Amino acid sequence: MDGHQPVMEYPGYAPSEFSPGENRESISLSRLLNIVRRHFRLVLGLAFVGTLAGGALAYREPSSFRALATVRLANERRAMTGETRDGPTALGRTADPLLTVIQLVRSRAVLGDVVDSLNLRVKSATPGFGPAMLTGLRLSPRAPSDSIALLFRPDGFSAELGGRVQTAAYGGTVEFGSVRFGVATRPRVGQAILSIVPREQAIDGLAGGLQVSQRPGTDVVDIAYVTTDPARAQRIVNMVVESYQSISAMTAKDRSRRRREFLDEQLRQTDSMLNQAQAQLSTFRSRQQLASSQDRLNAEQTALMALESRRAELEADRRTFDTLLRQLSTGSEADRDAALRALATSPAIAENATVGGLYQQLAVYQDRLDSMTTGPFRSSPKNPDVVQLKGMIGSSTKRLVDAARSQVASLDAKIQSLGALRARGASSMSTLPAMAEEEARLSRRVDALANSQNSLRQDYHLARMSEAVEVGDVDVVDLADQPYVPVLKGSALKLGLGFALGLLLGLGGAFLIEATNTSVRRPEDLQLMLPVPGLAVIPRLTASGTSGRPKLGRLLTKGSGNGNGTNEDRPAALKSMNQPFSVGTEAFRMLRTGLAWTDPSQALRTLVVTSAGPGEGKTLTAANLAVTFAYDGLRVLLIDCDVRRPRLHGMFHVPRSPGLMELLETPSDVATPGVGSHSADLDTLGPNEQTAVIRATSIRGLSLLTCGVLPTNSASLLNAARMRHLLHTLQRNYDMIVLDTPPVLATADAGILAAISDGVLLVARAGQTNRGAAQRAYQQLVHAGAHIVGTVLNDPGGEVAHYGDYYYPYDYAAERE
Repeated sequence: MDGHQPVMEYPGYAPSEFSPGENRESISLSRLLNIVRRHFRLVLGLAFVGTLAGGALAYREPSSFRALATVRLANERRAMTGETRDGPTALGRTADPLLTVIQLVRSRAVLGDVVDSLNLRVKSATPGFGPAMLTGLRLSPRAPSDSIALLFRPDGFSAELGGRVQTAAYGGTVEFGSVRFGVATRPRVGQAILSIVPREQAIDGLAGGLQVSQRPGTDVVDIAYVTTDPARAQRIVNMVVESYQSISAMTAKDRSRRRREFLDEQLRQTDSMLNQAQAQLSTFRSRQQLASSQDRLNAEQTALMALESRRAELEADRRTFDTLLRQLSTGSEADRDAALRALATSPAIAENATVGGLYQQLAVYQDRLDSMTTGPFRSSPKNPDVVQLKGMIGSSTKRLVDAARSQVASLDAKIQSLGALRARGASSMSTLPAMAEEEARLSRRVDALANSQNSLRQDYHLARMSEAVEVGDVDVVDLADQPYVPVLKGSALKLGLGFALGLLLGLGGAFLIEATNTSVRRPEDLQLMLPVPGLAVIPRLTASGTSGRPKLGRLLTKGSGNGNGTNEDRPAALKSMNQPFSVGTEAFRMLRTGLAWTDPSQALRTLVVTSAGPGEGKTLTAANLAVTFAYDGLRVLLIDCDVRRPRLHGMFHVPRSPGLMELLETPSDVATPGVGSHSADLDTLGPNEQTAVIRATSIRGLSLLTCGVLPTNSASLLNAARMRHLLHTLQRNYDMIVLDTPPVLATADAGILAAISDGVLLVARAGQTNRGAAQRAYQQLVHAGAHIVGTVLNDPGGEVAHYGDYYYPYDYAAERE
């Protein structure tokens, strides 16, 4: 049957979704590690080969040398000129000056200057002759890419460039416009080819080998270059430092020059604008005839305030006079006296001499009247003197009141005059704020231009100083010396990459082997494929009591079998069964126990032991299983039904014939030696003849029926009717009959015998039995009507243990021994 034939459905069998090579388990880290462990030799081998390949590449690479120069960010220019706005600090607080220096060192301007200075565009395509052997080499930066062919003769050399040929003696020079060079002495080679690469390409090549880095925690920058020529590395590094210094100084100087020119122009414009502003301010003040509009405004405001104060005083005096005059006109004599005294003592009246004189005269009259009308010697009211004095007091009072009224009128005139003055002052003052504002504007403009002029003048002097300084922003700490110790450029990387590549190839190979491996490797594989129980795993059988693990024992190589189909005929293959606590004994005991519990309701008297293909250990399994049944006290008959490749007679050291074929032959078929001239059914044989066909073994209770001689019509002998009759006859004398049949997929014999037996035990070998073959064998047995009681995984090579997730439960027995 083809391995890709569709799975057929049979009664009692549900086809599994498991296909050959398919892994239905989830991928886990432990499973991946187990895969690597199973193929560690492949993984380590390819990793070692990859490491060797990387080492070979690193060894074949020419030695590289690294020249190193050191510079320091000193900002000497700023320290000398006092600049604060030029340089890296102008970029803001987030800019790192050292990173700026590193990027400037790697700039194409610096690298281009190095390429032009060292003529790095010239490359040699001839071993033994390089650009360093040229003298007076001069190459214009605008020179196109081309090649130069040199021919060296005993008396001189010739050079060809662009179709033009020039010759010169050694020590002389040739010139092709943008290219000029010479050769000092005749080199060892007869001819050479020089190529002029594009300038951008040379800059890119230089940038690839240049290393610029900052020393952590310092303001020091390392500049290094790696190449195969130590002298070339030294020249390039030192030239990079010199070019950066030169370009940095020139750039700063040019920046200072442009700044000085700009400031000079700005300063001239500012001076002109300042002169104009000062002239405007002087003209304005002259036109107003005032040194300052603000002073005039202040004076006007003061005068106005004085007028307001004076007017308020006059108005207060007038109100006082009005009140006193009313009291004089309407009040009593006492009120008039009080009013006269208040009027006379008023400051405004005191300033009037007339009023003052009248009041003094009135006071004299009143004193005289009082002296005459009071006291013990007072005069009578009708005394002429008294009457005269009263008349004089009345007349003086009237004149005083008139004088007061005149003073009130004078106050009214003054108040009106002050009001007029105030109105004129307010009118004049209304124009002063605008004048003051204009003057202030002109003054502010003059002050601003003056400040700007001072600032520009200071910056101008700084720019002149900066322009005169010839230093840059970095100091050279150390120039590069010529290196003499090669560096392992990329060696460790090549070794690591080689190892990694080899390791990846090894891992890929291991996973590929696992993915393409369609063999049964674990008991779970059989359980996933076949709907029958897995009864046991048979480990490696040894002739000692040691465990079947590779680290505890080894396969028998002489005088014993390992179940691989090539040495099953070794007589010592059953030696392990003679040791009661060996791994093999415990394995077959577990198999026997599993058979006993597969179907307790059905008696298992005849058992077919078969496999999908040859070399899977079915014969060894049948023999040891029969021995195990015999150890349990059963009468066991082991029949070798593999007529094409019989093995049991060799394992038990008995003759091959007579045997099964002789029992199945008809009396007319053939005469069997040792049995008689005509073989017959087992019932017709006597005890001696039965003993000659069914032989006892050294194991108590175990008998052996060998295959016998292979006749020409063996296919017709192994038919269901004959074998059913024979097995029925043999069951009278034996409790268990174990039949070792050919592989299921090799012949039809296994299907015939399986159909007439009580059960079938299907044997698969770990790491060899194909999953598809096991499925097809199961299908054929089910189709033949066989009752498959379970499967056995034969593991002589320790495949199951390689997976790390399966434990031989009977290792404990081996340790007990």
